[in-house]
Amino acid sequence: MNMRKIAIGLLAFALVAPSIASVSLKDKKEKKPKTEKKAKVDNKTKTNKASSSNSPRKVQTINDVEAAILGIEKIVSHTLVEVEPIVQQICESQQTKKSVCPRIYVGAANAFWLKSGVSDTTYALKYIDKAIELDPHYAPAYMLKGDIYKWADDTTVAVNYYKKAIEMAPNDFRTYRTYVLFVKAGLDKVTARAFAGDTEAQEEVRRRRARMENIYAMAKEANPTYPYNRNCARLYADYGLTTNEYKKGIQLYEEVQKDSLEARDYINQVQMVSAFLEKADGKTKLQHYTRIMNICDSGLVRYPTDYYILANGAKYANMGYELVKKQQGEALYESKKLFSSRALEYSETLIASKDTLITDQNYLDYGKALINNNKLNQGIDVLKELLKSPTIKDDQVASAMGVISNTYKDMGEYDKAETAYQEYINTVESNGKLNYFHLQNYAKMYEDKAEECVGMEQVAAYKKAFDIYGQAAERFPDYADYGYVNQLQLSPLIDPDQEAGVGLQPALQLFNSVSANASWQLMATRYLVGYYYNVKKSKELARKYFMRWHELDPDNETVKRNIAILYKVKL
Repeated sequence: MNMRKIAIGLLAFALVAPSIASVSLKDKKEKKPKTEKKAKVDNKTKTNKASSSNSPRKVQTINDVEAAILGIEKIVSHTLVEVEPIVQQICESQQTKKSVCPRIYVGAANAFWLKSGVSDTTYALKYIDKAIELDPHYAPAYMLKGDIYKWADDTTVAVNYYKKAIEMAPNDFRTYRTYVLFVKAGLDKVTARAFAGDTEAQEEVRRRRARMENIYAMAKEANPTYPYNRNCARLYADYGLTTNEYKKGIQLYEEVQKDSLEARDYINQVQMVSAFLEKADGKTKLQHYTRIMNICDSGLVRYPTDYYILANGAKYANMGYELVKKQQGEALYESKKLFSSRALEYSETLIASKDTLITDQNYLDYGKALINNNKLNQGIDVLKELLKSPTIKDDQVASAMGVISNTYKDMGEYDKAETAYQEYINTVESNGKLNYFHLQNYAKMYEDKAEECVGMEQVAAYKKAFDIYGQAAERFPDYADYGYVNQLQLSPLIDPDQEAGVGLQPALQLFNSVSANASWQLMATRYLVGYYYNVKKSKELARKYFMRWHELDPDNETVKRNIAILYKVKL
């Protein structure tokens, strides 16, 4: 029968009423059919897998075979009565005396399983077995059979067929990939439980990861060009549970052939290295930031406009700059220049790309990079424009406003800095995220302003800083001692002769604090002695502070003499 007659026959069958197809696995109980949505999703991957053969036999031209498979899929999708004989005719039409075509039978099997609407495994398995009968070395047939048994939750049988597919086509990397996907199924959820502290989930993650490593090792043994190190490194990037496991992933990436790396592999490396930042000391953090930047630079050689590489490069280069910007030394000066310049290059390239993935965070990093490269007004403009974004998050608003405030301060434009800081503090407070250090930075802005002023204007700036430290100490008791110490240090700049007792309250607070360290208590005690003994002329009030001073500084001869006078004793 030629293809024209078959097509006429198919049109006739299209008018026949739908049938109730049987759905079963050989030697297994009947299973409920999967949903149509599931079938369609699975079809996208499963039909792709059954697309090649390891057989030495000649097959029909791909266009004829694929056209026939499409015809089968259309028939089966209508779930017509007795469609199987027509499918059989189509499959047989692809076989000749000189060649066989197992591909058509696997395509038909896939159609019955996924296109019939009822996941008909009876015919699916029949056609797979026919494909294997025609060509026992045809790997896609075993792969599809494994997929069907996986769907039926018979994992032991599924694994055996996956292994058989690999045996038949050891050089076909798709077979290994499918087997790995089988092992990986649902592992993301298990990993989430593992990170939450579930010890059984942690064991499961490590067990499955080891299985996948073994599969990759099989592929490497079959073909030395297989990217074993890269694929195993990805496993540790995705399913690493400890920093030691991340170290192994990083090491595997270092051993990879560079031409096998994709853009996401560079991001994987960045994420694994960044996991070490939190507990690292300053010197080690600097090394980590430098390493991240080098990874991004390597990635950009091959993927010069990749969004994720550029975004991560800008983010971590800015963080590296923040780490060293106030540090001294020639080496750190070079690091500052390197981090700031690279952050700007990453950001400018990213923004210029107009990538649809660009976010408010990327513009925040861009504004910071501009400012860190002394393009202050340009950076402020970028951040002010960012503040208009309807999608900006509260923490990004606070960060942008903080940078704007500090930049105005660094520029010496204190009027603008004061306004920006006030808006910044109000914004952070309205978001419920105000902390002691926000107010501390606000106070330091006035201290910096005072250093550039003279006379009463200078005193007024110091007094403003003094008041803000007091507010910070009152609002955040855990950091109160810091606020009182800062107030006490500013008091002689506001009240040189101590006559107004500006430092009295913070000194008393520190003196009575159980958390203040000895040096802070000594500072407070000395102030109290000076205020009561020299200003108030009260020996009675000064006595206990002299005694505390002696406890904190027992070798001070002046204190000893004064105590001897006050108490009429010799120390």
